[in-house]
Amino acid sequence: MPAPESAIPQIGICLPTWPLRGGGHASWPEIRQLARDAEGLGVDTLWVADHLQRTVRDRPPFGFRECWTILTAAAAVTDRIAIGPFVACTGFRNPALLAKMAATLDEVSGGRLVLGLGSGSPATDDSWAAFGYEPAQHVSQHAEAVEIVARLLREPPLTFEGRFHRTRAADILPPGPRARIPIWVAARGERTMGIAVSWADAVNVNVPLTGVGGAVSVTDDVRRACDVGGRDPATLEVTGWARLALLPDGTAVDRPGWLAGSPAEVGETLRAIRGTGIRHVTLYLGDADDPSPLPALTAPVLERLAPILAALRAG
Repeated sequence: MPAPESAIPQIGICLPTWPLRGGGHASWPEIRQLARDAEGLGVDTLWVADHLQRTVRDRPPFGFRECWTILTAAAAVTDRIAIGPFVACTGFRNPALLAKMAATLDEVSGGRLVLGLGSGSPATDDSWAAFGYEPAQHVSQHAEAVEIVARLLREPPLTFEGRFHRTRAADILPPGPRARIPIWVAARGERTMGIAVSWADAVNVNVPLTGVGGAVSVTDDVRRACDVGGRDPATLEVTGWARLALLPDGTAVDRPGWLAGSPAEVGETLRAIRGTGIRHVTLYLGDADDPSPLPALTAPVLERLAPILAALRAG
C-alpha cells in the first residue's frame, strides 16, 4: 500500500547549469530532456541555481547559464512539475522588477513557480565583484528586497522607501494567474531566519541534510526563530536539501555530509526526515565516483533516482 502523502516529502532536483564533471556545460537540448525526464519520473520540483561566475580551489573560474532564462525555457517544455530558482539572489536584480519577473513566469508556467529567494554570499561568490553588484550590507539589502517582493506580489500597488530600495506605486500589471506565489526564503543564521519568519511561506534551511538528527536540529532552529519573531511555526513550512552519490543500482555511497544507503534505506531516511516536519527536499545527484561536492546532473545519474523514488512511495 502506498504511504500517505503526508508521510512523503516532495522531491526536487537542480538542472545542470554549471560545468559538468568532464568540463563543458550541458547544452539546452540536454537540459530540456532532463527537465522532461524528471517530470516523467514524478519529481515534484525543478530548480535552477542563480550564480553567474565562481572560483573554487584547484580549478579555474567557471560560469553558469543564466537562471531566469533557463527557468522560462523549462516552464515552456514541461506541464506539471513545479519550477523555481534555488535561490534567486536578491542582490542581482531590482526587487520590484524581480516580483514582476516572478508574476510573468508564473503565467508562462501555468501557475507552477516557487519563488526561492536568498541573500547571496559576496565573500564566496565571484558573481558580485565580476558583474558589479554592491556587496556592502548585503543581508540588510536582502531584508528590504524580500519585503518588497512579498508585498508587491501579495498586495500591490506598493510604495516603499527604504535605505537601499524604493518604489512608487509599483504594480503588477497584468497580474499573474495566482493571487499568491509561494515564496521560500533561504536561511541559516539568525538574521536570515528572521527575514524568512517575517515574509516567507516556507524557509529553506541552508544546511545539508544527512539524516534525522540533522533534520530535527533544522526544525528546532525554525521553531526558535518563529518564537522570536512571534509567528506560529505551523504557518511556516520547512524545506531543505541533501546530496546523493549514486551507484548504477541507485545505492547511495557513504560520504561525510551525504545521504547514504540502498534505495529502500534512502527512502526510509527521507520519510523519517519528513516526519520531523521538513516537507520538501532538493537533491543534488552525482555519480558515485564523482568527487564534486555539488555535482552537475546528467541523464544516467537521473535514471538512478528511479528506484529511490519507487522505494519512497512504496513505504
